Order: sequence, then structure tokens, then C-alpha cells
Amino acid sequence: MLDGVRSLRPRRAYCRACETTHVLLPAWSVPRRRDGAEVIGAALLDKAAGAGHRTIAARLARPPGTVRGWLRAFARRAETIGCSARSWAHAIDASLTPARPAGSPLADAVESLGIAVRACRSQLGMRAGPWELAVAVTGGLLHGRPPDRGCQFFRVS
Repeated sequence: MLDGVRSLRPRRAYCRACETTHVLLPAWSVPRRRDGAEVIGAALLDKAAGAGHRTIAARLARPPGTVRGWLRAFARRAETIGCSARSWAHAIDASLTPARPAGSPLADAVESLGIAVRACRSQLGMRAGPWELAVAVTGGLLHGRPPDRGCQFFRVS
């Protein structure tokens, strides 16, 4: 996390619909990543503003290769992530106007996530952190796929 270390012991759940188990993670945790959503989100904001991966890595005290990996993963899926965010924002508040182009697919996706998060907060009264909501909206922040709506989770003992 930005302000220290937070430990996590993931829980598992069984889905009767797809007959498999799933690992359940809190929204502050990005799947398959060691750093939290707020750290990766800060890197994405800096990149959208034009910073390079080495500058971002130094500011966040993370290895440059790690930051470069986050940025590349997000950039590869920027269109899908942006589309998911725009879909959620429109579903939550149909009166929203689309975001103006921000200069790059990555910056456009970050802007779309911001609009979706603002819609969640204003229309639904959600008070979670912005990057936690971004993880929920995108199904993992760096993956860009919405959660499987067919699954019905049941806690595994």
C-alpha cells in the first residue's frame, strides 16, 4: 500500500453455477499483483499525466520493471477497460456526457474510470476509495474484464 504493508489471507468460495472454486479478494487488492490498487492507481494517474515508468517507480519506491509491467498490462487492455468503465458509468447515470479524448488510450481509460467512480459515488452513495471502485468496475483494474455475472458465490468452510 502507499502507507505501509497490509497482509491478506484470501478466502475461497464455491460457485454452484460453474462448479468451481474462486479466490475472493477485497477491492483494494488487484488480482495477481502484490501492490494494492491505490499504488497501481497512482502509477496510472502519473502515466496519464505523461510521466515515465522510471520517474513513477522512484516516486512510489517500487522497482522500475514492476511499474513498467503495470503500465504495459493496463495499456494492452486500455480500450477494454475504458469501454467497461464507460458502460458502468452510463448504466449508473445515463445523463453523463462522454469524456473528451485525453491524448492516449491509457489516459482515456483512466479518465473513463474517474467518471465511473464519480457516478458510483454520486448516484449510488458509495464511499469506497476511488481505486477500490475502479477495481470493482473493471473486474481487476489491470485485466479489464467484467466479473462473471453467472457465478453465485457460496462460502467454502
